[in-house]
Amino acid sequence: MKLFPLLILLISLCSFLSISCNRHRYNPEKITIRPRVFVAGSIPVPIVDEYDFIDVQLGTIANILTDDPDDRIYALWFNLDRRSAISIQKETLRNKGKNLHLVVAGEVVGIHPIEKMISNGVIPFVLSSQLDEINALKLYKGMKSSIKELQAELKAHKG
Repeated sequence: MKLFPLLILLISLCSFLSISCNRHRYNPEKITIRPRVFVAGSIPVPIVDEYDFIDVQLGTIANILTDDPDDRIYALWFNLDRRSAISIQKETLRNKGKNLHLVVAGEVVGIHPIEKMISNGVIPFVLSSQLDEINALKLYKGMKSSIKELQAELKAHKG
């Protein structure tokens, strides 16, 4: 009789450990996009890499160059982790008047003109005007999925 409660406790402990171990699992195949941010005209070293992003949102901006109200330019708003937010704050303070480039697979896909210091850890990037709604949505979904998996990978490596 005393063995039964011990057996239940052991099974519960094993279940708990297996659930907590799976919490940081990630799927490397879902990491399809590795975004990086560079200051235009500077040395080719990213000031933000793929592990610094914690979230992304898709938005639109009215295109002031056309009378068509349905003509939109798409933008991605990225949230950074605390360390990267401080780094972006310093870089944007030093580089007013330049542009930040969002680079994916060696191509600039978005631009953020530095008009003032970014102090809240959120960077909006205006996407290329060649990106229509379908392609902007594909980029956003790929970015969202990749960021989620990259964060899981980072947590798994930290322990």
